[in-house]
Amino acid sequence: MRAAYIGTLTPGSTSRMRAECLRSLTPDWIWEWVDTDAAVIGSPRMWQSAAYRLKAGPAVSSLNELVLAQIRSSTFDLVWVDKAVFLWPDTIARLRAATKRLVHFTPDAAFHTGSSRFFERTLGLYDLLVTTKTFERTEYAQRARRDSVLLTTQGYDAGVHYPRTDDDLRRKEVVFVGLAERNREECIESLLDRGIRVRIAGIGWNALLRRRRDDDNLTFEGAGLFGDEYADLLSRSWIGLGLLSKRFPELHTTRTFEIPACGAVLATERTSDTIGFFSEDDVIFFADYAELGDRITRLFAPGMEETLSAMAARGRLRAAQDGRDYMSILNGVLADPRIA
Repeated sequence: MRAAYIGTLTPGSTSRMRAECLRSLTPDWIWEWVDTDAAVIGSPRMWQSAAYRLKAGPAVSSLNELVLAQIRSSTFDLVWVDKAVFLWPDTIARLRAATKRLVHFTPDAAFHTGSSRFFERTLGLYDLLVTTKTFERTEYAQRARRDSVLLTTQGYDAGVHYPRTDDDLRRKEVVFVGLAERNREECIESLLDRGIRVRIAGIGWNALLRRRRDDDNLTFEGAGLFGDEYADLLSRSWIGLGLLSKRFPELHTTRTFEIPACGAVLATERTSDTIGFFSEDDVIFFADYAELGDRITRLFAPGMEETLSAMAARGRLRAAQDGRDYMSILNGVLADPRIA
């Protein structure tokens, strides 16, 4: 079998994790990897901005030229496209002609933030469209064949997301890694106001850091934290925030499984997704930040370490038993009769 993986291959990215899992699941296959991120991140900042905001410009052109150059004159049994937001319809058509089976996978919202006119014009060319967004089922149904859509969940990489320290070495603090949004800032500040130690990382936190520059309970780990460094941070903290984006109706996120996989206690909003994944004994559910603060304060009280440890263990076991790791998820996709 000959296959191609077209997606971001930057180390530490979830796309790279999926590529490596696919290769592990198919040891007898010959894989061609095409790194779509290389053409974008290697471009001047102006071109990168045009690519992300407009899906246009020299970076996008270079990306498509790179893909076509690497698959030219080749035929495949399977082509797996991870996040096709920058790929022109003509590029997808060329891929369609070069392969027996064409798969698209995205863990992101496809029709809200990050939407792509290119992707929307090419949905009908795929044999299988894999999405993790239950709230986008209607959009997929309106734009693609109903029998081409597969709903799965977000996942974690068991080779990266695992406990890296003993529970007795974990810090009584809350950690969040991700993009700053207004609701996330409000959550962090509500915890700080109660004297709870918080450790954050990600882009866009400058305003909050200025406001709380004299708060000793706040620690900033930098704008970028991925792969092993991300898992290590989660492993050294007792509670990880699985805060959902409010830019679109997100119901769960990669953190939903990465946090318990690393042995920390997940704190997450109650949604139709999250209450199906975990019980009240597995994670900290909250409806508002006051409830969240109350629960964390009780759990961080002296003598509650065994309770925290037991909750973390249940959450990790639940994620593993339910097959939320990428190997399990992608093995299920490969076994789907539409592409098997």
